[in-house]
Amino acid sequence: MVESDNLEESGIKQKQKHNNYFQVDVLKTIMIFLVIFDHTIPWSIKGDLGVALWERISIPMFMVIMGFNIGKSLQAKKDPIKDSFYTREFFFNKFYRYVIPFAILYFISTIIGGLIYGFSIDSIQAGQWGTNYNDLHLLIGILPFWGPGNWFIPIIFGSIIILPGLYKGFSGPRYKAIYTLIVTFIVELIVQSIIFFTFKNPNPPPTFATWEDYYYALFFIYSIFLLLSAVGFGMWFSRDHNLFSKNNFFVWILFFISLSYLIAYQFFDYRILVNGIPFLTGDYNFMVFPYSAFLFLVALKTLPSDSKNKLARVIKKISKSTYHILLVQILYFAIVYALYGDHYSASIFGIDQGSILMTYLYLIINWSICIPIGVFWWQKEKQVIHYFKSKIQIESEPSFRIN
Repeated sequence: MVESDNLEESGIKQKQKHNNYFQVDVLKTIMIFLVIFDHTIPWSIKGDLGVALWERISIPMFMVIMGFNIGKSLQAKKDPIKDSFYTREFFFNKFYRYVIPFAILYFISTIIGGLIYGFSIDSIQAGQWGTNYNDLHLLIGILPFWGPGNWFIPIIFGSIIILPGLYKGFSGPRYKAIYTLIVTFIVELIVQSIIFFTFKNPNPPPTFATWEDYYYALFFIYSIFLLLSAVGFGMWFSRDHNLFSKNNFFVWILFFISLSYLIAYQFFDYRILVNGIPFLTGDYNFMVFPYSAFLFLVALKTLPSDSKNKLARVIKKISKSTYHILLVQILYFAIVYALYGDHYSASIFGIDQGSILMTYLYLIINWSICIPIGVFWWQKEKQVIHYFKSKIQIESEPSFRIN
């Protein structure tokens, strides 16, 4: 019993020499392709493709990976019992990694929005949103010149604040990690309950009775707390990611429950109803996350842990660039939306919602534009940051004189 409470899980006991998992690179690369797929292929097409089982897993998978990566990173750098993870270095790194690129996106997107709609924030908001934009959007990181995927930005910013503290619960004894994982489910349930009982329309449609209710609900919908159990799975796996470990036996059970729910949700329109109203908001919730978590374990078990060939190098570059690719596709689809009034079945070159063939051709075009530009941006930004860091380091070194 004492042994089970110690950090003897295989994920910690048998640490890899590095925290780079090629399996994770493969997953991140596939998921970012699926994000662009999701924003190009309309529901009239993908609704018949069983997307809940393969395409809509992109965000849940990213959240599991987020938890896993931050768990491995903090595990390697700090004594989880004694040290605080909220260091100046941590926040500086996150500032460079996430805030600066978003600030660049905000500036560029506002300029482009101004060129299209007129050079005022109000005209950009009205052009892109009609009368539905509210200044509350700005508080949570939604751009005036909005593009699909923008909602994930406040999730990322929230994770910077919340996740290091959350990892404290996963870095101690096994029983503490179990309790912490359970807490992530409870937090999600509480947030879902707040949205349902406080903001949802008791006599739908619409889901929210007023726009004001919708705007306030977004503070919860676009928060890390609504995706917390997915992150919790990732942090749990940072301790032990063996698919067949006894520590992960419960994931098998939850997987089959989640799979059953997804099949019912996708093919039989099943919803958890309270007084005839769907209780859960959206299709990213604690009922679907175990499915993606299990697939994550399968990937880590079956895919190679490292690879050196040309394809692997491309995959690693795309994996490291996923945030920048997300930002690029937000701006790209914002332009497409501004030009054609929709981002589905469209590319920068046109829109054709009557042709399945053209829709998939536009998908290939969108991949071919957003992925390379995102990778290029990440590479150039990395070079610039490296230059300034090296310059600061050189200037801060003491000078020596020979007397």
